[in-house]
Amino acid sequence: MSVPDLDFIVIGSGFIEQTLKRDPRKKILCLERGDFSLPDHFQNLPLPFKYTLVNPSVTFPFALSKQTYESDIKFVHGSYPFFGGRSTFWSAWSPSPTAALMRNWPTSLVTTAQNPRFFKNASKLLRVTKATDIGPPYGKLQCQIDQRLQPAVAGGDILSALEVYPAPYGSRTHCKNDNYSFHQILYAREQQKHVQAGTGAPLLFATKTAVQYLGVDVGFPPPSPSIGDEVVSNSTKVILCAGAFPNTTLLLNSFRDNKYVAGSAGKEVTGHFVTHVAARVKRSAFSDLNQESIEIGAEYLAGQHPTSHLQYHIQITAVASPDPKQDAEDAARFCPDLACTASEEQLHGSEDYVIFACATLGELSENNRNSFFRLPNQPLSGDPTSNCVLQVMLDKKDYELWDQMDAATVDAIRAVAGNEKHQVEWWHQPKPRDKPGVWRREIPDRETIRVEGIVHEASLLPLGDGDECCIDRNYKVKGVSNVYVAGAAIFPTCGSWNPGLTICGFAQDLARKLTARHVVRKFNRNTVTIIDSEERQFSIDRPQSQIVRDRNALASDSDEDD
Repeated sequence: MSVPDLDFIVIGSGFIEQTLKRDPRKKILCLERGDFSLPDHFQNLPLPFKYTLVNPSVTFPFALSKQTYESDIKFVHGSYPFFGGRSTFWSAWSPSPTAALMRNWPTSLVTTAQNPRFFKNASKLLRVTKATDIGPPYGKLQCQIDQRLQPAVAGGDILSALEVYPAPYGSRTHCKNDNYSFHQILYAREQQKHVQAGTGAPLLFATKTAVQYLGVDVGFPPPSPSIGDEVVSNSTKVILCAGAFPNTTLLLNSFRDNKYVAGSAGKEVTGHFVTHVAARVKRSAFSDLNQESIEIGAEYLAGQHPTSHLQYHIQITAVASPDPKQDAEDAARFCPDLACTASEEQLHGSEDYVIFACATLGELSENNRNSFFRLPNQPLSGDPTSNCVLQVMLDKKDYELWDQMDAATVDAIRAVAGNEKHQVEWWHQPKPRDKPGVWRREIPDRETIRVEGIVHEASLLPLGDGDECCIDRNYKVKGVSNVYVAGAAIFPTCGSWNPGLTICGFAQDLARKLTARHVVRKFNRNTVTIIDSEERQFSIDRPQSQIVRDRNALASDSDEDD
């Protein structure tokens, strides 16, 4: 198979599942910047692999401005340049935002997300499960923290909180004997079965492949490709799934004369700033907890600033471990996010306590002219994959939200402590982390609980119908015939919710728009038998005079995929 024969070239990870589900004959090449690193999600690997989270091999594909480094946020988190990317470390939190939380989004995106199949299909792919439905070690502790938080939110005891519910997890990482595996590898294996049966094409991967430019208008006759250059046909669709910063960098370098890209790409940068708070209360504050092994509970609490309407949410993880050494492996495997759960240092000496680890995420406001991602006036790097300048600054609205969400986090911890809320002990961790932390009755200062670094970057490639947007409602780059974008870069605002499930849903929608469902029809005299690409069989009686021709079903927004 030569490159011009391809239906899709996917730069980064994504888009594959729904495409091959609808038509296994599609020829897809996936380009990954790095090589294979971890064989599985790190929480499914032996316990020592948790240290890979502490200092993973991260690349920062941009030059950070001095103003950002000297600000309170200091930096923006980078990329993991290996096969699978951030999915090797992904947090399992998978909320489904409502239309009300998609503030200032175009109608096309909101309408798509409101379709009942949108989050249903994405949740099916990521195996999203409520914490109350996972089973051990989610048990009585889970039920009790939910029972305490529900009336606290309804009664206004938690500042500006709007809703709370048991945490929705991408639970494959939390099911015993059912480890999370990279979906791309599973699809490749499945496609081999189609190849052997003559019903599909192989799924191709190229690792250690960094895309520098998407060349257009190369002249006629076109020059002979140099080493590493590939020519694709106009019918081959290029899907950008490499993350908000790499996608934007590629477009800015490739289409400098495109008025839509030049006018809007990188003009907005949003994302999430983070607070971490840990506290503990005596086990006696809860009833009938497991005395022999670990119990875990997790709740998702969402709120909103009353005037700016900027959003925040609190990821509340409760851990009761009567024997931290014995429970260490289960704690590492079953907690939804090891970036913010009870640490070994906190668990040591807390055998008679329940620890609450809270990660609170607030959304950066849009329309901040001091935040941008752009090509510099003069070259700063000879590498076109990392030659843009990034600046992210907080404004007054951001600081007001940060103050409010910190207060809400304290309120939430007091609510789950119940009758022992006045006996809560708070974890004080000095900065830098070269000294041990300690439990105290005083609430820690904001300087010690606010985390440096912005996560979940978004909004760099706005989607909409107007000229101020560079991506159209079909996810295509305006002014370019065959380049499409997936990921949070198309979100006009980022909300506070974890974006993974929503990103997955829009990638599936893009695949549906670009891929007609492959349907094979067999006929006898009175019956049409239809076998679709999921090998479901339907028989339909028809009049003998009716003529039905074998053809592919057209791609449609109304197609159902379940």
